[in-house]
Amino acid sequence: MSVRPARSTPFTIAALVVPFFCLYAVSLGRAPVYLHEAEVLFVLHAHSIAETAHDIYGRFLPLYFQMQPIGEDVWFQPALVYFTALFLMVLPVSEWTARLPSVVVALADVVLMYFVARRVFKHHRPAILAAVLLALTPAHFIHGRIAMDYLYPVPFVIGWLLCLVIFLERRAPKILFVATSLLGLGMYTYIASVVMMPVYLALTGLALFRTGQSRRAYAIAAAGFAWPLVFLVWLAFHPAILSQTLGRYHLEGPVAETTRVIRGLPMPQLLDEVRRSVRFSELTGRISLYWYFFDPAYLFVTGGYANVVNSTRHVGVFLVPLLVFIPVGLVAAARSRTPIALTVLIGFVSAPLAACLVVPEPYAVDRELVILPFGVLLAVMGVEAMLASHVPRWRAAAVVLLAVVPLQFAFFLFDYYGDYRRFSAVWFNGNRRGALEEIIARDARAPAPAVYLSVARVPYLEAYWRLYVTKHHRTDLLARTVYFDDASLDVQTVPRGALLLATRKDAHLTALVERQQLRKLVDILEPAEPSYFSVLER
Repeated sequence: MSVRPARSTPFTIAALVVPFFCLYAVSLGRAPVYLHEAEVLFVLHAHSIAETAHDIYGRFLPLYFQMQPIGEDVWFQPALVYFTALFLMVLPVSEWTARLPSVVVALADVVLMYFVARRVFKHHRPAILAAVLLALTPAHFIHGRIAMDYLYPVPFVIGWLLCLVIFLERRAPKILFVATSLLGLGMYTYIASVVMMPVYLALTGLALFRTGQSRRAYAIAAAGFAWPLVFLVWLAFHPAILSQTLGRYHLEGPVAETTRVIRGLPMPQLLDEVRRSVRFSELTGRISLYWYFFDPAYLFVTGGYANVVNSTRHVGVFLVPLLVFIPVGLVAAARSRTPIALTVLIGFVSAPLAACLVVPEPYAVDRELVILPFGVLLAVMGVEAMLASHVPRWRAAAVVLLAVVPLQFAFFLFDYYGDYRRFSAVWFNGNRRGALEEIIARDARAPAPAVYLSVARVPYLEAYWRLYVTKHHRTDLLARTVYFDDASLDVQTVPRGALLLATRKDAHLTALVERQQLRKLVDILEPAEPSYFSVLER
């Protein structure tokens, strides 16, 4: 049974988009409190693409973007950069515009979730509930407000799921082609997608098998996934990227060893060599790591503690009521055994695979955000099952738990804009914005002969400086910028009137201030810590 779009659909979409855009976009430049270094580097590349069609290192429309300040072997996926570049073609560079594309991605997730749930549940009410639950999911909200690429695979996964549902209803080959094409394109969104998108292609094959599709359907699905991979020919002209990325994730050695083992060995000896090369302790460690990602405390209470950039540590990946809804939904999906129900169930339990296989980091929610749409769909299945129960207390429990959802989200917001904004400042590299904008403002009032920045003490400072002179249309300051090491600075070479950015750890500069060879102009305030930066003058 197919579902025709209701006449009220445009109104419903507007009713979802407008309030949730306001919710996600309010105070976007100030919460999180500062830009993270990854956000800065993404925006610099995007601005360069928007202005010149080259990245900051002069490469013409590259497929992957090198993040040298983080590491020579660090290359990031292109989706965020090119999407942000579209915005920066018409909007000025700022913290707000840097994060706005992520808000748009998050809103796309919400709208797509509505259409998926409308198809799956064949009713308007659970569709709205699914969209609202996703929008109010803390992990989705947090990552929808930072200019990082963790959330970017999610709309491709939801879009694939929507097309798969439509295909199973209509048997239209074009829809199947679009579904797997979204997976192929999703390979360029985030590094974990290199593992997860093939997993979802396999789930597509399973759904085709369970519905008795012809071989032609499998060929169409494979073709849809394959054509976006043509872009990987770019790697043939930049072969070092692959080896550097494998080395970064400690995979280059195992891959090379596997290649060596395979060459010229008969099958029995080959299997024996593979058995010997697999470290039992490492294998068991990865299996144990997998279960960390389903720790109820992590999923529904703390959201993990690995990185404050990705979690407030005071709320789960999902809100607490989903601690009941998701398990009930898992049971309902398993009993249903429809192709889509099983796809959602397997999608949920497979979400941590990339995080477990590549980076052994427990509770790294940023590496498994593809779990969100599957978790929300299971939660709605749970809600529907409880509301349909013949037992009154189950129906009452569902209503009470649904009422808790907005209340807990309100408490989360209070913490997010309050304590979290203050104590997370150190994770977002401190008040570099205030320090650099102080220098820019002082130079605007009285031009300085030079600006000295202590890059030895402050990682990524050159990138931050480039961002803020671009934001304030003061790129002329780059020609007067001197990057120095506090320990080796000869104050006699600094021209009179020059401005210097110092940190409280710069012992040499502190001594020069005490000897009155430099003058402290201002300490830069931090939200919750003592001042780390100071602006000095020669």
